[in-house]
Amino acid sequence: MIKIVGHVLQNMSEVISNEYDSSHQALDIVSSDHTETDIIALENGIVETVVKNIKETNHNTKGNATYGNYVKIKQTNGKTALYAHMKYGSINVNIGDFVEKGTIIGTMGETGNAYGKHLHLEIKNEQGIKENPLISLNEPIENKAEENTEENNIEETIKETEIKEKAEETNIEEDIKDIQITKEPTKKTKISKITENIHKQEETLINSTYQNGSIVDALKEINIDSSYQYRKKLALANGITNYHGTYDQNVKLLKLLKDGNLKKA
Repeated sequence: MIKIVGHVLQNMSEVISNEYDSSHQALDIVSSDHTETDIIALENGIVETVVKNIKETNHNTKGNATYGNYVKIKQTNGKTALYAHMKYGSINVNIGDFVEKGTIIGTMGETGNAYGKHLHLEIKNEQGIKENPLISLNEPIENKAEENTEENNIEETIKETEIKEKAEETNIEEDIKDIQITKEPTKKTKISKITENIHKQEETLINSTYQNGSIVDALKEINIDSSYQYRKKLALANGITNYHGTYDQNVKLLKLLKDGNLKKA
């Protein structure tokens, strides 16, 4: 399965229904729950084109008319993104607007030459040549490097812990009196830490095993209300103000949840 980390759906639950090839230089994307989902900006940029007067599907269209309702954004990274087949009446950006990454620009639809509700996503590179949108959606190499670094750090920490434990065993043999003096405080410290962890678990939510990118699905996995209204309460309880379900806000909530630091609302 393709791991997507750059999101174009508000619920961060993208499924590719039609892949990129020479005859279809774009990706068709649907939501995993098959709902009519809001579309968000992949990157910061300026809106170049908006067409929002198409009310229905028309398989006889040609050229740009095949897109139905669509938005084209010139991104600050030099690339251009085109989001097509949007629902009539859902587009809420205008030509010249600066949109931030994660901003809702409209809703998935079936306008123009479309078969079923989906997002048709086209990306042109800095030279104006169409490229596979997976380049923008797929996991960056840097992330893998960071994961490897974290794994190495964990291994080093384990080795250091083993060395310390062996050193402590040696100290016990060399000076049992010192150990007897420090034994009771050590026990109290461990009990105190366990108590703190129990209190933390009672006050926070955790889903450390979740591997994908949707806060909605991550909450559902642990049987927690994943509705927009409850997520808004969660955001407020965790210091995220003015919650609108943007990409950055949802990523913050998901990281807190995975780390076990998401305060209950």
